[in-house]
Amino acid sequence: MKFNGEIVFSISDIKPMAVDFGTDMIPTKFINKDDILTFGIKSSKYRWIYEMKYNDEKEFLKVLERMLNQLNEKKSYINDLIELYEEVKVDIYIRSDFAQIGYSLPSYIIKKMALLECPISFDILSFGLSIN
Repeated sequence: MKFNGEIVFSISDIKPMAVDFGTDMIPTKFINKDDILTFGIKSSKYRWIYEMKYNDEKEFLKVLERMLNQLNEKKSYINDLIELYEEVKVDIYIRSDFAQIGYSLPSYIIKKMALLECPISFDILSFGLSIN
């Protein structure tokens, strides 16, 4: 069974952004307003994106903790960015072949999430089939 996805920290706004985490967090993607996205759709905002991928359940927790540690080391700067820009958030994408997903996060991960003052969203995409 497959279990993979991405953890994405992103910042977006209608005005140009000046975001600099130094060499600790270099954006994996930067989208300018009016850039052409998929299907010829133009981006309505500037987007600064930092993404980490994982390929199984064990790696998921390691990657999530690494991302949270990086963000918490910069939480003062992130709080400044929250005041400056329209949206600062973490999106956690989980894809799996399981028909139903129930996933528990250890308390140490939840505590690290709680230290951040930005929203955290879970997007679970399951393509599994139920078996009678």
